Amino acid sequence: MKTMKNKVKAIIAMSLLVLMGCETGDLNQLEDPSSLTPSSADPELLLNNVQLQFVNAIAYNEDNEDGINVRSSEFVRMQHLFGAYSGPFSLTSGSIDDLWTNMYREALQDISVLIPLAEERELSGFVGVAKILQAYTYVTLVDTFGDVPFTEALKGNENPNPAVDGGQSIYNAMLAVIDEGVAAINAPNSVMPNDLFYAGDKAKWVTLANTLKFKMYIQMRLVGDFSSEINSLISAGIIDTPAEDFQFQYSTTASATGESRHPYYALNYDADGSDDYMTSYYVNLLKAEKGFADPRLRYYFYRQINETPTGDDLPCEGEAGFNFCYLGDSYWTRDHGDDDGVPPDQLKRTTYGLYPIGGAFDADNFTPVTTNIGAGGAGIFPFMLSSYVKFLRAESALMSGTTGDPKTLLEEGIRASMDKVLNFPGPVDASFAASDADVDAYVTFVLGQYDGATTNEERLDIIMKEYYIALWGNGYEAWNNYRRTSYPSDLSPHVATPGEFPRTFVYPATVVNTNSSIDQKPVTTKVFWDTNAANLQ
Repeated sequence: MKTMKNKVKAIIAMSLLVLMGCETGDLNQLEDPSSLTPSSADPELLLNNVQLQFVNAIAYNEDNEDGINVRSSEFVRMQHLFGAYSGPFSLTSGSIDDLWTNMYREALQDISVLIPLAEERELSGFVGVAKILQAYTYVTLVDTFGDVPFTEALKGNENPNPAVDGGQSIYNAMLAVIDEGVAAINAPNSVMPNDLFYAGDKAKWVTLANTLKFKMYIQMRLVGDFSSEINSLISAGIIDTPAEDFQFQYSTTASATGESRHPYYALNYDADGSDDYMTSYYVNLLKAEKGFADPRLRYYFYRQINETPTGDDLPCEGEAGFNFCYLGDSYWTRDHGDDDGVPPDQLKRTTYGLYPIGGAFDADNFTPVTTNIGAGGAGIFPFMLSSYVKFLRAESALMSGTTGDPKTLLEEGIRASMDKVLNFPGPVDASFAASDADVDAYVTFVLGQYDGATTNEERLDIIMKEYYIALWGNGYEAWNNYRRTSYPSDLSPHVATPGEFPRTFVYPATVVNTNSSIDQKPVTTKVFWDTNAANLQ
């Protein structure tokens, strides 16, 4: 179902009604609806569309119209990759047109209209929020594609063929834009919007701004020393509590004009069963990799059937080169890159659980998915959580000597993730719920691994694996981390013919076919901050 697109259409329709509505009076004095200009727009509705299109570009999940998160998750074994990294069922230039459109023609274009409009109406809080989202969007574009249009972008017919700017120069520009956004929010008597993320909370938007800069500096760790800037941001205040988490909240609404459930729920929880396979490597990380079950296992994954796959339901059986094939305990998954024929097993596959998509908690129900079970799709897309920040701080403290003890921050990151997942809203069978003792045992095990490591690279590998596990639902940041650190170091190999590991997305077909200033590039092209060897797999 076109989850977010329907919601956007509803917002646009509402904005048209607002713009075209009128009070009873002299019809001769009404503005011609066909002559409406940007100055007539409602800043609140414009900002809503910016936020929705930003979320859509990253989080959307529908066949051939996927957001950044789907492709990124496939690269790093958080979502099943069917075949090669760049192929008909994964990353192609023709399958990513929508996300580019969502960012440029929708989010960034609306921001370019909103900022001068809000400045004219002295709505400085709107300006601040718009600039922070503008920066987040451009940073995401750079991290995804590398060099992209910036200085020549959004000029319409004045420049229909904008050239790309270097990623480093865009990063530098966005650091300044973030500062401008914070200044606007902190301006005297600033008017804040009732936004979809923080409901107009000034302090939380400023904290997010600091956290975005913090993330950018850590992303650039291999190309410069930013320890002073990072320490200053930590002192100023970055996301460190769940109340400050930067996440998009979905609801349980499901209708032709108002679908607002988590897009992964909408795709996998219906009468047809689950569309997606879980990846064997990732499920095994929680099921058995440490020798005991991760406390988050039943919250992350839901088993639909209590059977062992055989015959046509297990096409990998007996084939050479598979890493797992079948995990046992009724976990129906697929190995990374397995492109064997697909049996009619949609009501048998292990699928997404309660966290973060608002699905069902696994209490040994072994009941196929149906619409509205579990939390009904009232999940979240976790952009930047307090647990994520703890792991990033641990990386920075270990490798750059910034504020904090890496081991302590590692523990805080794990516990923050456990708290988030184990207390996620939705029906949970208490007899199967994880306990404090389970969490303590897990933390003790990981800290023992950390103490046993003999080099900082080994310690970083442990930190990044725990961050990777906590990132369930956000493959985009996992892909960023893998390109920056090459960790986790033990990602399972592709079982067939993978092709080159994508260091960036190719440009969308609509861009290279219509913009004479942009030529297609290979997926091996690196982002400016990626200085790792070319042997990622």
